[in-house]
Amino acid sequence: MKKLFFLITFLAIQVAFSQENTKTATIPSTDEAIYTTDQVTTAPQFTGGNQALQQFIKRNFKQPTIAGIKGEVLVSFLVEKNGTITEIGILQDAGHGTGDEAIRVMTISPTWIPGMLNGNAVRTQYMITIAVNSN
Repeated sequence: MKKLFFLITFLAIQVAFSQENTKTATIPSTDEAIYTTDQVTTAPQFTGGNQALQQFIKRNFKQPTIAGIKGEVLVSFLVEKNGTITEIGILQDAGHGTGDEAIRVMTISPTWIPGMLNGNAVRTQYMITIAVNSN
């Protein structure tokens, strides 16, 4: 009888204190989905094209004041459906504040032409490289 009572008590405690571990996968809506440049029909583009982007960077990116710094800053960001730039991050920098400067420059970037997928503008992850060469 004691064993039966112990068994029932043990099972009741197990049920009372157990937690349900259900996991639900959430699939982002097409408004929230982020695509890479190889997943879209047309990749995002700086208004005016790549040459205009290079001119914008050259005009606005302040090279470090310390002589002899060479390298690249690899910048990653999202081009939103309306062409604005968000979620700017640095994947690689040349040191001496070059990453912070690249973020500043991309923050003031004019609106881009967004990435397109099947005729619709989509949020697209994009990367650019900024050359660093202080004399």
